[in-house]
Amino acid sequence: MQADALDFLADAANYGISLSVVGLALRHRAAAALAKGVTMAAFGTWVIGSVFWHAFHGTLPSAFTMGTVGIAALAANAVSFGLLWAFRHGDANMRSAWICTRNDVLGNLAVLLAALGVFGTGTDGLTLSWR
Repeated sequence: MQADALDFLADAANYGISLSVVGLALRHRAAAALAKGVTMAAFGTWVIGSVFWHAFHGTLPSAFTMGTVGIAALAANAVSFGLLWAFRHGDANMRSAWICTRNDVLGNLAVLLAALGVFGTGTDGLTLSWR
C-alpha cells in the first residue's frame, strides 16, 4: 500500500517534471532526469525499510484492501501506459515516464497476485510473530 501511494506520488512528480523540461536545453533535461532517479531511489529505500519493519513486527496486509488498490492502480496505470506509448522512444525524461508506467503495470499485477496469495493462505488480517 505504501509502495503504491509513494509510486503514485513519484509518477505525478515524474510526469510534471518531464513535461516542464520538454523544450529546455539538454543540460536541464539531464539534470531533471538525475533528480528523478535520486528521488526514486529514496522512495525505494523507504519502502524496503517499511517491509523490514513489518516483517519484524509480523504484520500482514488485508487481501481485500490489496486487491482493491491493486485493481484501481492497474486501471490508472493502464490508461497512462496507453497515453505514453507514442513517447516510449523520446528523450530520457519521456522514456523514463513511459518506463515507470510500464513497470507500474507489472507491479500492479504482482500486487494482485500477492493479494491472491494472502487470501489463499487464509492469513488475511492475522498477525504473525517471527520472534
